[in-house]
Amino acid sequence: MEHTADISGIKRLERASHGRMIAGVCGGLGRYFNLSPTFYRLGFVVLTLVGGAGILVYLAAVLVIPAEDKEESIAAEALAERRDKPWPLIGLGLVGAALAVLLARATLWPVTGGGWFVILLLGLGVLWASRGASRGRILLRIVIGTFTVLVLAAVAMFSIALAWFDVSFSKGVGDRVYQPASAADLKHTYALGVGNLELDLTHLQPVATTTTIHAKLGVGKLHIIVPRNLPVAVDAHAKVGQLDVLQQHEGGHNVDLSTPGGALLVIDAKVGAGQVDVERVTR
Repeated sequence: MEHTADISGIKRLERASHGRMIAGVCGGLGRYFNLSPTFYRLGFVVLTLVGGAGILVYLAAVLVIPAEDKEESIAAEALAERRDKPWPLIGLGLVGAALAVLLARATLWPVTGGGWFVILLLGLGVLWASRGASRGRILLRIVIGTFTVLVLAAVAMFSIALAWFDVSFSKGVGDRVYQPASAADLKHTYALGVGNLELDLTHLQPVATTTTIHAKLGVGKLHIIVPRNLPVAVDAHAKVGQLDVLQQHEGGHNVDLSTPGGALLVIDAKVGAGQVDVERVTR
């Protein structure tokens, strides 16, 4: 059955049910614009090869163009039935978000945003399952269960990683710069959860007694600048990362780097994951 016009005589864009290769998008476009479907199929193939957008645009067309035997598109049906059947709308939302991000970040398919590609597949699975009968409900439960397990596993892994790297968000997130001018201005501990922590000691006057500074960072870069003529002793540690301390370098897993002791100013620098950079000004 061919639907090229409705009662008012206005031609209707719809996905073809006969002679289609996938979902009838190209057949419907060809019939609507009086062009060969091969023209559109070639266009989708070219878009897919040169940037990955072809598959994404095709999926979007499947969602918004109604099938030949349907009054509404998949997207329109999900919106219309959102109160009684929320799952199709949830799937549509996941697909829409994934498509938007993937199109914005498209490079070469399928490298584009691996995590968003998983969300795209999940959204499509929810949409397909919610439109079926008992088999669809079973698949929907499997998809939801799998997604729940993955989310819980991700949360658990994230929590373990935070604990192992000694990350505390209560210590702050972002960039912090400290420039103490005297021993009285020095804090015993400078700490940051995630970000860049810079401790500029170039204006610090010589200290009279042994002073120890603890600088701790969970994830990011810890940058410490010491004056040219101020003797310092540094003890640096990184669980995972790079240590660059006064022209000495170490990197890897659970790495330590220490300079000779005997100085009145002692710097204890620790980072969970990232870089410790201690440099001396030369001017």
